[in-house]
Amino acid sequence: MLSYKHGYHAGNHADVLKHIVLIYLYNLLKKHDKSITYIDTHSANGIYKYTSRYMDKTKEYKYGIDKLENYSGNNKLIINYLRVLKKITKNNKFYPGSPFIISNISDVKDKLYLCELHNNEFKNLKKNLSKFNNVKIINKSGFDYIKKLTCINNNFFILIDPSYEIKDDFKEIYNFIDNIELKFQKAKILIWYPILNYYENDIFIETIRKKGISNILNIELPILKDDDSRGMKGSGLLIINFNNKLIFKNLKLLIKELNLYLTDNIDVFKPKVRYL
Repeated sequence: MLSYKHGYHAGNHADVLKHIVLIYLYNLLKKHDKSITYIDTHSANGIYKYTSRYMDKTKEYKYGIDKLENYSGNNKLIINYLRVLKKITKNNKFYPGSPFIISNISDVKDKLYLCELHNNEFKNLKKNLSKFNNVKIINKSGFDYIKKLTCINNNFFILIDPSYEIKDDFKEIYNFIDNIELKFQKAKILIWYPILNYYENDIFIETIRKKGISNILNIELPILKDDDSRGMKGSGLLIINFNNKLIFKNLKLLIKELNLYLTDNIDVFKPKVRYL
Protein backbone atom coordinates (compact mmCIF):
# COMPACT_ATOMS: atom_id res chain seq x y z
CA MET A 1 0.00 0.00 0.00
CA LEU A 2 2.76 2.44 0.90
CA SER A 3 4.19 2.19 -2.62
CA TYR A 4 1.07 3.97 -3.93
CA LYS A 5 1.69 7.39 -5.46
CA HIS A 6 -1.25 9.55 -6.36
CA GLY A 7 1.02 11.38 -8.80
CA TYR A 8 0.45 8.59 -11.31
CA HIS A 9 -3.27 9.43 -11.37
CA ALA A 10 -3.31 13.17 -10.62
CA GLY A 11 -5.63 15.21 -12.78
CA ASN A 12 -7.46 12.20 -14.23
CA HIS A 13 -11.24 11.95 -14.67
CA ALA A 14 -11.67 10.77 -11.06
CA ASP A 15 -9.75 13.76 -9.69
CA VAL A 16 -11.81 16.11 -11.83
CA LEU A 17 -15.10 14.72 -10.50
CA LYS A 18 -13.91 14.62 -6.90
CA HIS A 19 -12.40 18.11 -6.86
CA ILE A 20 -15.32 19.82 -8.59
CA VAL A 21 -17.71 18.39 -6.00
CA LEU A 22 -15.30 19.02 -3.10
CA ILE A 23 -14.93 22.71 -3.98
CA TYR A 24 -18.69 23.05 -4.49
CA LEU A 25 -19.58 21.49 -1.12
CA TYR A 26 -16.88 23.35 0.80
CA ASN A 27 -18.02 26.71 -0.55
CA LEU A 28 -21.62 25.74 0.16
CA LEU A 29 -20.76 25.14 3.81
CA LYS A 30 -18.86 28.43 4.04
CA LYS A 31 -22.03 30.32 3.17
CA HIS A 32 -23.59 29.14 6.44
CA ASP A 33 -20.71 28.29 8.79
CA LYS A 34 -18.22 30.84 10.07
CA SER A 35 -15.63 28.11 10.41
CA ILE A 36 -15.14 24.56 9.15
CA THR A 37 -13.24 21.73 10.76
CA TYR A 38 -12.04 19.73 7.78
CA ILE A 39 -10.41 16.29 7.82
CA ASP A 40 -8.71 14.68 4.81
CA THR A 41 -7.95 11.02 5.58
CA HIS A 42 -5.58 10.34 2.66
CA SER A 43 -3.92 13.58 1.67
CA ALA A 44 -0.83 12.53 -0.36
CA ASN A 45 1.55 15.43 -1.10
CA GLY A 46 -0.82 18.01 -2.57
CA ILE A 47 1.12 19.18 -5.65
CA TYR A 48 1.70 17.24 -8.88
CA LYS A 49 3.88 18.66 -11.65
CA TYR A 50 3.00 17.65 -15.18
CA THR A 51 6.71 17.15 -15.90
CA SER A 52 7.23 14.76 -12.98
CA ARG A 53 8.14 11.15 -13.72
CA TYR A 54 4.81 10.05 -12.22
CA MET A 55 2.39 12.22 -14.21
CA ASP A 56 4.53 12.07 -17.34
CA LYS A 57 4.63 8.27 -17.26
CA THR A 58 0.89 7.57 -17.22
CA LYS A 59 -0.43 10.87 -18.61
CA GLU A 60 -3.83 10.12 -17.06
CA TYR A 61 -4.47 13.85 -16.83
CA LYS A 62 -4.99 13.86 -20.60
CA TYR A 63 -8.27 12.02 -19.97
CA GLY A 64 -9.31 14.39 -17.20
CA ILE A 65 -8.24 18.00 -16.70
CA ASP A 66 -6.88 18.25 -20.26
CA LYS A 67 -10.33 17.60 -21.67
CA LEU A 68 -11.87 20.33 -19.51
CA GLU A 69 -9.12 22.94 -19.66
CA ASN A 70 -10.74 24.88 -22.50
CA TYR A 71 -14.30 24.28 -21.31
CA SER A 72 -16.77 26.55 -23.12
CA GLY A 73 -20.01 25.43 -21.48
CA ASN A 74 -22.03 27.20 -18.80
CA ASN A 75 -21.97 24.78 -15.87
CA LYS A 76 -21.21 26.92 -12.82
CA LEU A 77 -19.53 24.13 -10.86
CA ILE A 78 -17.06 23.37 -13.65
CA ILE A 79 -16.40 27.06 -14.30
CA ASN A 80 -15.66 27.69 -10.62
CA TYR A 81 -13.38 24.63 -10.41
CA LEU A 82 -11.34 25.85 -13.39
CA ARG A 83 -11.21 29.34 -11.92
CA VAL A 84 -9.86 27.98 -8.62
CA LEU A 85 -7.25 25.86 -10.41
CA LYS A 86 -6.04 28.75 -12.53
CA LYS A 87 -5.74 31.01 -9.52
CA ILE A 88 -3.81 28.61 -7.28
CA THR A 89 -1.58 26.86 -9.86
CA LYS A 90 -0.15 29.92 -11.59
CA ASN A 91 -1.85 29.19 -14.89
CA ASN A 92 -1.75 25.41 -14.66
CA LYS A 93 1.94 24.74 -14.05
CA PHE A 94 0.93 21.81 -11.84
CA TYR A 95 -2.18 19.94 -10.76
CA PRO A 96 -3.29 20.51 -7.14
CA GLY A 97 -4.43 17.70 -4.87
CA SER A 98 -7.31 18.00 -2.41
CA PRO A 99 -5.23 19.36 0.51
CA PHE A 100 -3.72 22.13 -1.60
CA ILE A 101 -7.10 23.09 -3.04
CA ILE A 102 -8.81 23.23 0.35
CA SER A 103 -5.90 25.08 1.98
CA ASN A 104 -6.24 27.78 -0.66
CA ILE A 105 -10.02 28.20 -0.51
CA SER A 106 -10.26 28.00 3.30
CA ASP A 107 -9.71 30.96 5.60
CA VAL A 108 -7.93 31.44 8.92
CA LYS A 109 -11.06 30.53 10.87
CA ASP A 110 -11.10 27.03 9.38
CA LYS A 111 -9.10 24.18 10.89
CA LEU A 112 -7.68 21.61 8.49
CA TYR A 113 -6.43 18.20 9.63
CA LEU A 114 -4.60 16.39 6.86
CA CYS A 115 -3.59 12.76 7.34
CA GLU A 116 -0.88 10.99 5.33
CA LEU A 117 0.69 7.68 6.33
CA HIS A 118 3.38 7.48 3.62
CA ASN A 119 6.52 9.09 5.10
CA ASN A 120 7.81 10.68 1.90
CA GLU A 121 4.39 11.99 0.95
CA PHE A 122 3.97 13.32 4.50
CA LYS A 123 7.27 15.25 4.28
CA ASN A 124 6.37 16.70 0.88
CA LEU A 125 2.91 17.65 2.10
CA LYS A 126 4.43 19.59 5.01
CA LYS A 127 6.72 21.37 2.57
CA ASN A 128 3.99 22.14 0.05
CA LEU A 129 1.62 23.55 2.68
CA SER A 130 4.18 25.32 4.86
CA LYS A 131 2.69 28.78 4.24
CA PHE A 132 -0.74 27.88 5.63
CA ASN A 133 -1.21 28.53 9.35
CA ASN A 134 -4.58 26.80 9.74
CA VAL A 135 -3.25 23.37 8.73
CA LYS A 136 -2.19 20.45 10.93
CA ILE A 137 -0.51 17.58 9.10
CA ILE A 138 -0.69 14.16 10.72
CA ASN A 139 1.62 11.26 9.87
CA LYS A 140 -0.79 8.39 10.37
CA SER A 141 -3.63 6.48 8.72
CA GLY A 142 -6.66 8.69 8.29
CA PHE A 143 -8.92 5.76 9.15
CA ASP A 144 -7.13 5.38 12.49
CA TYR A 145 -7.34 9.11 13.09
CA ILE A 146 -11.09 9.40 12.62
CA LYS A 147 -11.71 6.25 14.71
CA LYS A 148 -10.09 7.97 17.69
CA LEU A 149 -11.96 11.26 17.39
CA THR A 150 -13.73 12.06 20.65
CA CYS A 151 -15.53 15.30 19.73
CA ILE A 152 -18.37 13.43 18.09
CA ASN A 153 -20.76 16.39 18.19
CA ASN A 154 -18.55 18.57 16.01
CA ASN A 155 -19.70 19.59 12.55
CA PHE A 156 -16.76 18.03 10.76
CA PHE A 157 -16.39 18.00 7.00
CA ILE A 158 -14.60 14.72 6.24
CA LEU A 159 -13.09 13.69 2.91
CA ILE A 160 -12.34 9.95 2.74
CA ASP A 161 -10.22 9.20 -0.29
CA PRO A 162 -8.08 6.04 0.04
CA SER A 163 -6.25 4.37 -2.84
CA TYR A 164 -8.35 1.16 -2.61
CA GLU A 165 -5.24 -0.76 -3.63
CA ILE A 166 -6.03 -3.18 -0.83
CA LYS A 167 -9.46 -4.70 -0.15
CA ASP A 168 -9.29 -3.54 3.47
CA ASP A 169 -10.02 -0.01 2.27
CA PHE A 170 -13.53 -1.09 1.27
CA LYS A 171 -13.93 -2.76 4.69
CA GLU A 172 -12.85 0.47 6.34
CA ILE A 173 -15.54 2.33 4.40
CA TYR A 174 -18.18 -0.16 5.56
CA ASN A 175 -17.00 0.18 9.19
CA PHE A 176 -17.04 3.96 9.00
CA ILE A 177 -20.58 4.04 7.61
CA ASP A 178 -21.71 1.66 10.36
CA ASN A 179 -20.62 4.33 12.87
CA ILE A 180 -22.07 7.39 11.17
CA GLU A 181 -25.32 7.59 13.13
CA LEU A 182 -23.50 6.80 16.37
CA LYS A 183 -20.43 8.99 16.01
CA PHE A 184 -20.73 11.26 12.98
CA GLN A 185 -24.37 12.24 12.93
CA LYS A 186 -23.54 15.93 12.52
CA ALA A 187 -20.60 15.48 10.17
CA LYS A 188 -20.68 16.32 6.48
CA ILE A 189 -18.97 13.49 4.63
CA LEU A 190 -17.62 12.97 1.12
CA ILE A 191 -16.37 9.48 0.21
CA TRP A 192 -14.67 8.84 -3.12
CA TYR A 193 -14.41 5.36 -4.64
CA PRO A 194 -13.17 3.87 -7.94
CA ILE A 195 -15.28 1.78 -10.27
CA LEU A 196 -12.92 -1.11 -11.02
CA ASN A 197 -15.53 -3.62 -12.11
CA TYR A 198 -19.20 -2.85 -12.71
CA TYR A 199 -20.50 -6.06 -11.14
CA GLU A 200 -18.41 -5.61 -7.97
CA ASN A 201 -19.36 -1.94 -7.87
CA ASP A 202 -23.06 -2.85 -7.86
CA ILE A 203 -22.40 -5.14 -4.87
CA PHE A 204 -20.54 -2.32 -3.09
CA ILE A 205 -23.41 0.14 -3.60
CA GLU A 206 -26.04 -2.42 -2.59
CA THR A 207 -24.08 -3.17 0.60
CA ILE A 208 -24.06 0.55 1.42
CA ARG A 209 -27.78 0.82 0.66
CA LYS A 210 -28.66 -2.07 2.99
CA LYS A 211 -27.00 -0.32 5.92
CA GLY A 212 -30.02 1.97 6.02
CA ILE A 213 -28.15 5.22 6.61
CA SER A 214 -30.35 8.20 5.84
CA ASN A 215 -29.41 11.01 3.47
CA ILE A 216 -26.76 9.39 1.26
CA LEU A 217 -26.54 10.93 -2.19
CA ASN A 218 -24.58 8.85 -4.70
CA ILE A 219 -23.15 10.03 -8.00
CA GLU A 220 -21.22 7.89 -10.48
CA LEU A 221 -19.35 8.78 -13.63
CA PRO A 222 -18.51 5.69 -15.73
CA ILE A 223 -15.84 6.34 -18.36
CA LEU A 224 -14.77 2.99 -19.86
CA LYS A 225 -16.52 -0.18 -20.92
CA ASP A 226 -16.30 -3.15 -18.55
CA ASP A 227 -13.12 -4.62 -20.06
CA ASP A 228 -10.81 -6.50 -17.70
CA SER A 229 -7.79 -5.49 -19.75
CA ARG A 230 -8.19 -1.88 -18.61
CA GLY A 231 -8.04 -0.37 -15.15
CA MET A 232 -10.41 2.03 -13.45
CA LYS A 233 -13.69 2.23 -15.38
CA GLY A 234 -14.90 5.37 -13.65
CA SER A 235 -15.50 6.67 -10.15
CA GLY A 236 -18.20 7.67 -7.72
CA LEU A 237 -18.91 9.73 -4.63
CA LEU A 238 -21.01 9.15 -1.54
CA ILE A 239 -22.25 12.49 -0.20
CA ILE A 240 -23.63 12.17 3.31
CA ASN A 241 -25.58 14.56 5.55
CA PHE A 242 -25.85 17.44 3.08
CA ASN A 243 -29.46 18.61 3.22
CA ASN A 244 -29.50 21.41 0.67
CA LYS A 245 -32.16 20.55 -1.92
CA LEU A 246 -30.26 22.29 -4.71
CA ILE A 247 -27.35 19.85 -4.42
CA PHE A 248 -29.17 17.05 -6.22
CA LYS A 249 -30.19 19.34 -9.08
CA ASN A 250 -26.73 20.88 -9.45
CA LEU A 251 -24.95 17.54 -9.36
CA LYS A 252 -27.31 16.11 -11.93
CA LEU A 253 -26.43 18.97 -14.28
CA LEU A 254 -22.74 18.54 -13.48
CA ILE A 255 -22.61 14.80 -14.12
CA LYS A 256 -24.44 15.22 -17.43
CA GLU A 257 -21.86 17.79 -18.55
CA LEU A 258 -18.87 15.70 -17.39
CA ASN A 259 -20.31 12.71 -19.20
CA LEU A 260 -20.38 14.78 -22.38
CA TYR A 261 -16.81 16.08 -22.04
CA LEU A 262 -14.93 13.17 -20.43
CA THR A 263 -16.59 10.06 -21.88
CA ASP A 264 -15.76 8.96 -25.40
CA ASN A 265 -19.17 7.36 -26.06
CA ILE A 266 -21.98 9.02 -24.10
CA ASP A 267 -24.56 6.62 -25.55
CA VAL A 268 -22.89 3.67 -23.79
CA PHE A 269 -22.12 5.20 -20.43
CA LYS A 270 -24.95 6.39 -18.22
CA PRO A 271 -23.95 8.53 -15.22
CA LYS A 272 -25.99 8.21 -12.04
CA VAL A 273 -27.28 10.66 -9.45
CA ARG A 274 -29.46 8.98 -6.83
CA TYR A 275 -30.29 8.71 -3.16
CA LEU A 276 -29.45 5.34 -1.61
